[in-house]
Amino acid sequence: PLGYWAQLIKELVAMNYQIVLSASPAEQDLALNRDILSLLDHEVSRSVLDTKGHLNLPQVKTVLDGAALYIGVDTSVTHLAAACEIPTIALFGPTPPTNFGPWPNGFVGERPYQLRDRTQIVQKVCILQGPGDCVPCRKAGCFDTANSKSECLDLLEPSQVLGVAKKMLGRSTGLS
Repeated sequence: PLGYWAQLIKELVAMNYQIVLSASPAEQDLALNRDILSLLDHEVSRSVLDTKGHLNLPQVKTVLDGAALYIGVDTSVTHLAAACEIPTIALFGPTPPTNFGPWPNGFVGERPYQLRDRTQIVQKVCILQGPGDCVPCRKAGCFDTANSKSECLDLLEPSQVLGVAKKMLGRSTGLS
């Protein structure tokens, strides 16, 4: 839910981090960013940079190079962050991380992730999977249609993501 993203942003801003929202130029992605921003108060939103789909991949890489942490769902930017060795939290629901998880830079082996394991950290990449016996179902949402929700993603709470974020930020910056 969008409120979860807003809550996560508020918590990270309270820890003095600047947030960068990325999106493709697709209206659906731009609307998601607008909706998240609408849930933030003015003070918090001052620490959020919305790139509004204006960045190409080389520019996204430049932004990632300055990032302390990347948090996102299974997208190309998530894979780019992992490849750039940015501490990465990848939120997974219906897609199996065994097939689609971002490959940790320098990982040598057959498969870095298990099919079902709620929290998996390999090098600088953390896979957080939603709960449920159906995870990963490999469907396009619970009703297997383009716009159906993925309950498993909706049940990933901000406190879970923030807990892992604090650990990963502590690991990369010496903070705890």
